[in-house]
Amino acid sequence: MSRSPARRSLAAAAGAVALAAALAGPAMAHVQIAPTVVAPNDPVKFTVLVPGERDTETTKVDMKMPSGLLPFSYEQTPGWKRQLVKASNGEVEQIVWTGRLARDGFVEFSFLAGTPPHPGELAFKALQTYSDGTVVRWIGAPESEHPAPVTRIVAGATRENAGGEGQKASGASSTVTPVAAKSSSASVGADWTARALGIASLAAICGLGFVSVRQRRRDRGGRP
Repeated sequence: MSRSPARRSLAAAAGAVALAAALAGPAMAHVQIAPTVVAPNDPVKFTVLVPGERDTETTKVDMKMPSGLLPFSYEQTPGWKRQLVKASNGEVEQIVWTGRLARDGFVEFSFLAGTPPHPGELAFKALQTYSDGTVVRWIGAPESEHPAPVTRIVAGATRENAGGEGQKASGASSTVTPVAAKSSSASVGADWTARALGIASLAAICGLGFVSVRQRRRDRGGRP
C-alpha cells in the first residue's frame, strides 16, 4: 500500500528536522562572570569563565572593565599571560589574557575589584580570539546570540569584603587579648604584694609588742 502525498511530505519533514538536530550538536556555551549579584562599594573576587566552542584553540581573551569598577589584584592562571591596559588616570580599562585553550576545554580568570558606590549593572564586554583568526564578540544584550556577561549591583546584597579587611579587624581584636591578660596578671601580682606587705607589717607590730611586754616585766623585776 503506497503512502499518500501528505504522509510522504510529513515523513520527509520529520527526517529533515532530525538531521538538522544531529548536525547542530550541543548548544554553544557563553562567557560567564561570577558573582552575578554584588554589594555597592565592596571589594569582590570576580571569576571569568571562558569555554572553547569551536574546532580551534582560544588564544586570547580581551575583557573591557565596566565603568566605575576598580581592579586591584589578579590571580595567576597557569599557561596564560596577563596584560593590563590603563587609562591616563591609571585606572585599568582592559585586561588581556593570552595563552592556549583546547577546543573542548575551558579556562577561568580571577581578579579582585572594588565595586561602584551606587546600584546598577556591570557589563563585562569581551573578545574571544581563536587560533584561526576568528573573533567572537561577547558584547551583546542578554537575549542576543553573544551576550556580554553582567553583574548587578544591589543595595543590601551580602558584602564579600575580598582582600582581607575582616582578617585585619580580627587580628586587631586578637592583639587586645594579651594586653588584657597582662593587665590581669599585673593586678593579681599587685594584690599578692599588698597582702605580703600587710602580713609583714602585722608581724613587725606583734614583734614590737612582745619586746615591749618583756621590757616592762624586767623593769618591775618580774621574770621574763
